[in-house]
Amino acid sequence: MATEEDRTVDLPGDTRLNVASLLMEPVGAIRDIVIEIESLPLDVDLVARNVTAKARLTRLKDAILVTADVAAIVPLECAICLAAYNQPIAERFSEPIRQLVDVRTGAELPNTVDATDDVAESEPGFTIGDNHELDLGEALRQWIVLAIPMQPSCGPDCPGPLLRSTDQEDEFDHRFASLASLLDDDEPGNDKS
Repeated sequence: MATEEDRTVDLPGDTRLNVASLLMEPVGAIRDIVIEIESLPLDVDLVARNVTAKARLTRLKDAILVTADVAAIVPLECAICLAAYNQPIAERFSEPIRQLVDVRTGAELPNTVDATDDVAESEPGFTIGDNHELDLGEALRQWIVLAIPMQPSCGPDCPGPLLRSTDQEDEFDHRFASLASLLDDDEPGNDKS
């Protein structure tokens, strides 16, 4: 009988794994993998650092279900004080990865997604490649991006925006002096009629 350690695969610096042996096993078979990546590009100017994912791959009928806990550090800019800071990310996700080719025969598998669904045509989801290689890079990228806060904040000690002192009431713009006199005329008790 296989032990927990026998089923765990470490992938340092890579997000790809050949799953042919898992696809030949019965439904319900599992593999545990650990992915460690120094950096993962998220967007043109956004990179996740120290990405670690502990994932369980579960064999389904025509797919593999990936359930993963992902941790990363994403350098962001605080929306309040505009200072750069490192945002820790911790997210759990489950994603079915569809099998396109039968591992035993090499025959193309029929599309198991409901053909009447509009999403099936435009969004095929994640798939296992023709060479039975599962690449979790794009799934990790998308889930990390979804975990980034919409209003990044460097924390409770954020100094906030730099404000100029507004305590000086004697500062008066003389260009508005004529408008100030109109305000004085509108006050109750100032009837000039």
